[in-house]
Amino acid sequence: MKKTGLFKIIMFILPILVLLSWIFSASYFTDGELVELGMYHLGFFDYFQLLFASLEFQYFLQILGLFISIGAFYGVLNKTGKYRAWIERIVNNFKGAEIVFLLIVAFAIAAMTSILDYGFTLLIFFPLLISIILAMGYDKITACLATFGAMIVGTIGSTLGAKTAVAIAETVGIDANAGFAYKLALFVLGVIILFVSLSRAKRTKNPKNEENDMFLGEKNTNKYSIVPIIVVFSLLFVIMILGCTQWSTVFKQTIFETIHEKVTTVEFKLPQFNITTDGIDVGMEKIAIFGKLLGNVSAFGNWSYVEMSVMVLIATFVIALFYRIKLKDTYEFMAEGAKKIARPALLVLFIYTVIYFTGNSMFYPTIAKHILGITKEFNLIFTAITTVLGSFLHIDMLYLTSYVIPQISAQSVDGTIIAILSQGLYGVTMFIAPTSAALAFGLSYLGISYKEWVKGTWKQALLLLASVLVVTIISMLII
Repeated sequence: MKKTGLFKIIMFILPILVLLSWIFSASYFTDGELVELGMYHLGFFDYFQLLFASLEFQYFLQILGLFISIGAFYGVLNKTGKYRAWIERIVNNFKGAEIVFLLIVAFAIAAMTSILDYGFTLLIFFPLLISIILAMGYDKITACLATFGAMIVGTIGSTLGAKTAVAIAETVGIDANAGFAYKLALFVLGVIILFVSLSRAKRTKNPKNEENDMFLGEKNTNKYSIVPIIVVFSLLFVIMILGCTQWSTVFKQTIFETIHEKVTTVEFKLPQFNITTDGIDVGMEKIAIFGKLLGNVSAFGNWSYVEMSVMVLIATFVIALFYRIKLKDTYEFMAEGAKKIARPALLVLFIYTVIYFTGNSMFYPTIAKHILGITKEFNLIFTAITTVLGSFLHIDMLYLTSYVIPQISAQSVDGTIIAILSQGLYGVTMFIAPTSAALAFGLSYLGISYKEWVKGTWKQALLLLASVLVVTIISMLII
């Protein structure tokens, strides 16, 4: 598989972050004020300590776990024979209307990200969609643009997304629905730009397409049906909708939390037989048996990468059972799939170290202060530069709302304007920056070099940037 060049770029960025810790003092922004901490010089051994410590961070490992489970899932699917047959059937059904499929996929991903904001969970379905797009004759960049690019466009135009629009609104202290029309405008403009780019994509019968697709599946004629695969994918999709949609935060629905509480707390009087340090305890006791059996699991609406990783692994064994794959072979195929996806997964994990270095050196708030302080009043250009730099260094909205947006929103400007600008510029940065985790996974998965991606999409990136700035300026004139 072709290398992306992103590993070298990150290896170049990390020492620069160490160097910046010797130039800018550490500080943090809290309660509307910047607190000076002095110089936090990172030394030679600090570099390696931070590098290895970041690989133990729980949030990063949860993302890695999801990727590995996806690889294991498709590793088993590859061996069924019917997965490849299903892909070919879909391609044949859209013969002559390939562009329709391409646009439907791109819009669905962008819309789901904008409204429901599933993050990396959507990647469960990306290998399937990419295989179909490549089998239709489209090139790798088109496949990446229609999937990972569409997801980032949905982030730019996040309307109800709990991890983006709602999280930013809570950070800047505004209602979650404030500026909805402007966010919707960002979404519409982003989708139009995406559609124009995809509609110009040409199909070629390139034999290398199969080589570029790590999970196309084997051609294997057998007596089994395609139906089990369709059912499993459908169930995974439904479970993702039920489990990962933040019902209480976005839609103010608490029904699943109520059901979860009732199920996990209902008690039954059951025989008790326990061996303790004091001896054998025998008797009858009321036990919340379902809560004990399920363990520490969140209610639907609060699921994330860990729970969905478990569901993907269960789906893997269900597929193996349907297609009579021996347990030993199942583990072998899972390992093969995990190995295939290891490179993009580890690259994403490595990119997340940028956050760890930035957070531990704490120089960004000092840089942001100097940029924002160039003018006494709110300035769109300097605020945009600060936001792009913060997005480049923090790469995940979870950290952007903690370490970047509070300082930007402290300026004398309406919070809605900051919200629109923040989500828009964060998305644009993730569309083109080498520190974009979603982009890095897509490029590595498809074997696209970063240089090739920039060369093929820089015009779209500029149009997306222009859209964000225009919508923000309009909001400044109206709000």
